[in-house]
Amino acid sequence: MELSQHETLWLQSEGAKMLKDLGVKNGDTIIDFGCGKGRYTIPLSQVVGTQGCVYSVERNEDALTILRERLPLFSMMDTIKILHLDNLTTQTTIAEKTIDAVFVFDVLQYIEDWDALFSYFFRVIKPTGIIHVYPAAIPHPGEVDVQRLISTMEKVGFQYLKSTTWRMMHNVDMVNDVVYSFGVR
Repeated sequence: MELSQHETLWLQSEGAKMLKDLGVKNGDTIIDFGCGKGRYTIPLSQVVGTQGCVYSVERNEDALTILRERLPLFSMMDTIKILHLDNLTTQTTIAEKTIDAVFVFDVLQYIEDWDALFSYFFRVIKPTGIIHVYPAAIPHPGEVDVQRLISTMEKVGFQYLKSTTWRMMHNVDMVNDVVYSFGVR
């Protein structure tokens, strides 16, 4: 498993710094939806610590294999629960009102039913919880319509809070891009 210098630095320290600035704290329970190879799962696990939990949700088994290989190198493995995407739709997977934050990073372009996805998140997130969405506005296949995102979120019970530009990982490169944050109405 070979990592770029940017990705190694991200997984060791830079990712955790960004996530703390987004409000993730020790003891939080997080969903990393569409976790891929763990570019956000790993730093999330570092921030939530042994008292927290990261539900890493992914449908691509090859990506999950890479994530499992990386976990012992960079993260607190005991805090991560890997779920196949199909498990997320099962109501018993995650108890209602137990999630502090949800990360939906660079994955919406692959989701057909946004209403169902965000309605599920509305059921499991705490009243004080936050959803952070990174639609990957940089040139990317399957562009995400931000106005549709905001409209869908409002329809299911969230409100737009803010958008912030971050220096962050996208694929194997560091980019400056926007994360949109939503809270429960």
